[in-house]
Amino acid sequence: MDVQYRYLFEDGRVECFDLLFDETDLSLQTVLTDKEPEPWMALSYCQCEGCSLLADETAYCPVAVNLGGLVAPFKEDFSHARVETTVTMRGREVKQTCDLQEGLRSMMGLVMATSGCPYLDRLRPMAYTHQPFATMEETFFRSVSGYFMAQLIRLREGEEPSFELDGLRALYRDINKINTAFTERLRGFGGKDAHLNALVSLDIFAQMGGMSIDERWLTRITPLFS
Repeated sequence: MDVQYRYLFEDGRVECFDLLFDETDLSLQTVLTDKEPEPWMALSYCQCEGCSLLADETAYCPVAVNLGGLVAPFKEDFSHARVETTVTMRGREVKQTCDLQEGLRSMMGLVMATSGCPYLDRLRPMAYTHQPFATMEETFFRSVSGYFMAQLIRLREGEEPSFELDGLRALYRDINKINTAFTERLRGFGGKDAHLNALVSLDIFAQMGGMSIDERWLTRITPLFS
C-alpha cells in the first residue's frame, strides 16, 4: 500500500512524504530519515512505561526514528500555519485546507501505528482503512470494528476471544501513556509547536476513546443496524 501526504503552505512551500507499507501486514517500509539518530530517539530517552524493548538489543525507539523524519521539515513551523493537505492512497485523493497540526496528526498517527512498537502495533490493522481527517466518532467506529474483527480472528485461531469492550478501553489507556511519553520525547527535539500539538490532539483522541466507548455510544449507533 502506498500513501502520499503533501502539504502546500500559503507561501508556496511544499513538503511531501511517500509512505510505503508491506502489503501483507501493513508494516511501514519507508525509511523516513537518512540522518544519524539523535539523542531524543534513544530507546532509553523517556522510554514508555511497560515498553518490552530492551536498550541493549534495540538502541533507538523505532517510532521515534520515524517521527524524526516526519517532524524535521516542520521544526520551525507553528501549529496554526494554514496548509492545503492532500492525501493520495488506493487511487483516491483527499484534500483539506486546515491548520498544520491537523494535517500532521493524521500522518503521525498512521506512522506511529506501523513502525514496530510492541504496544502501538495493536493499532496497525486500522491502517487498512486509514481515513485522513477522520472525526472522533468515525475513529471510534473503526476502532471498535477492528477490535471485534481481532476477536473473531482469535476465535478462528483457537485463542480466547473477548467480546466485551474492556480490552479496547485498556488499549486506549495504554496509548494515552505512550502519547504522554512521546510528548516528552519530542520536547527533546526542540523547535516550534506544530509537531507537539499534533501529538497532543492525537492524545485527546486516545483519552476520549478510553472514556466515550460505552453503553451510551453503543445505544446511539444501534439504529444504524436496525
